[in-house]
Order: sequence, then C-alpha cells, then structure tokens
Amino acid sequence: MKSIWGEDCMDFKPERWISAEGRLKHEPSYKFPAFNVGPRTCLGKEMSFSQMKMLALTIICHYHVELVEGHHVLPYGSVLFKMKNGMKVKLTKHAE
Repeated sequence: MKSIWGEDCMDFKPERWISAEGRLKHEPSYKFPAFNVGPRTCLGKEMSFSQMKMLALTIICHYHVELVEGHHVLPYGSVLFKMKNGMKVKLTKHAE
C-alpha cells in the first residue's frame, strides 16, 4: 500500500528493513495483516517466523538465488501471502 510503504511500494527493497548500522528496523505489527495484531494475534506467528528464518538461512548459505529473467512477480489477493504466477528463481549450489 502506497499509504504505508511509499511510492516505491511495489519495488523489492530489502533495505527498507535494515538500518544504516546494518540492524533490522522495527516495523509496527499492524503493517503486516497476515498474522493480525492485538489480542487476536495468530498463535502460530512466532513458530512460522522461526521456520521462515531457518529456511532462508539454509538457502542463503548453500545457494545463489537469482530471479528468472522476464518473470513478472505479482502479488495474489489473498489472506495468505503468495504470488499470482509463483516466484520463479534459479538456484545455483555454492561450491564446497
């Protein structure tokens, strides 16, 4: 939403969540509606964050990830966060 993230809201910018010192920036929970906020917060929120971090770390440590050229990434309007046409990437295993 432009009202929350600004004019470049559709651009993939991981630096939005990283401070000048290289630390994660805190963003209020109400900006991420997937897990709700307040007394109705999803019970599985923390577990899903832990699993997401472990998966991301495993992929980053073992593979080079590159978005497939020409593939358009569009969000799908749903309660679950997913891409309309998927998110096609090319994984290349790091040399060991």
